[in-house]
Amino acid sequence: MDKVNHFFTVKEVSEKLRVSERTIYRLIESGKLKAVKISRKAYRISEKGLIDFLKKCRT
Repeated sequence: MDKVNHFFTVKEVSEKLRVSERTIYRLIESGKLKAVKISRKAYRISEKGLIDFLKKCRT
């Protein structure tokens, strides 16, 4: 059975990490946080992408 991947909005991730939305956009633009662009202005961050980012930050 396939696992369903949960996606977060930029706002949701910023609230979880307690940083500004602009910081999340900067992380996406720099390639440090993987995201999927779903429209001209909107991104979605996968749960896996967020976990991978957090693991990199810990080391």
